[in-house]
Amino acid sequence: MWWGVLSLLFWVPLQAALLNMETITVEEGATLTLNCATSSAKNASLQWLAPSGFTIFFNQHPALKGSKYQLLHHSATQLSIRMPNVTLQDEGVYKCLQYGSHVRTKHVKVIVLVTPFRPTVEALVVRRQNGDKHVVLKCSTERNKPPPQVTWLLGSDLEVYGGLHHEFETDGKTCNTTSMLVIHTYSKNSMVHCIIRHKGLEGRKLVAPFQFEDLVADQETASDAPEQSSLSSQAPQEPTSLVSMMENSSIQETDEKEKKHATQDPDLTTASARYTGLERRKSGILLLTLVSFLIFILFIIVQLFIMKLRKAHVIWKKESEISEQTLESYRSRSNNEETSSSQENSSQISQSKHCMNYITRLYSGTKTKRKEKAQHWKPEGKHSRVPESIV
Repeated sequence: MWWGVLSLLFWVPLQAALLNMETITVEEGATLTLNCATSSAKNASLQWLAPSGFTIFFNQHPALKGSKYQLLHHSATQLSIRMPNVTLQDEGVYKCLQYGSHVRTKHVKVIVLVTPFRPTVEALVVRRQNGDKHVVLKCSTERNKPPPQVTWLLGSDLEVYGGLHHEFETDGKTCNTTSMLVIHTYSKNSMVHCIIRHKGLEGRKLVAPFQFEDLVADQETASDAPEQSSLSSQAPQEPTSLVSMMENSSIQETDEKEKKHATQDPDLTTASARYTGLERRKSGILLLTLVSFLIFILFIIVQLFIMKLRKAHVIWKKESEISEQTLESYRSRSNNEETSSSQENSSQISQSKHCMNYITRLYSGTKTKRKEKAQHWKPEGKHSRVPESIV
């Protein structure tokens, strides 16, 4: 019972929000207009919120300067804004808050449509050893949201579906669509149209015709060559192109069988070999372009490195010249100091020598005087005795 009550409490506001939700579908690149109106005119305020929850406009005041949202009209009962050049990032639920005696909320769900590009038709013709052959037609269109409807018009009044495959891109919103159709019998005057229907086309259709006349002409040309199978593709106002990849699993099995037959019979080659050669040539050109670009980048790096080496050499040369000048000045200063110190030492030595000579002469003079006195006292020593201490 409590679970039922809680479910009812959550279900009622959800249903009210869904009933009050408006849905606007706009094509990518078009202009989106959002309008919010209220009946209460006294002390009422209006506010638009983006899907992220940020405020776009509060009355006539923008929340962010320089944003792509523009004010169309503001009054006490209405707030209208617009957004040019809509992208997929602008998709979501916008809210209009009406502040009065109580708060009311209006939800606007914006859906952005991405119309498909004009489709292209490619054909793969395979011949077997027993003479059987079939044609695989592939109709491709890129960047669609939502995925389109693809049909094949055979002749003028027979429209059929083929094998459909959608490959979504990294954003998870847009996709690339392909449709496969296998033809076993055709004539020179046969024609097939690939028809694309999409919500963004507003009832219009994109049509890509394919004429088997060109395919037959290619087969007649290929019959003179050693190859027994050829590829031909036709797009509106575009040259013939080649294809060897098939999305349908059954077609892949058929392709593998044809490859086995080709390996058994050296004279029989499939169109995938020709396409492989073309892809190799394209990859070779791409590789050559890439190598040239890398060589150019390496040349620029070498030039920059040489310029840095030159600058470093000039700086080193200046520093070496300054260091040599400093060393020479230091050497000259040291030589001057050595010469002055040597002169001072020589003068001190000469003075010490003079002093020593004076002392020796003085000592020798005193010594000679003592000897003379001793000789003078010897004759008198016979009569009187001189103490030894005096001697």
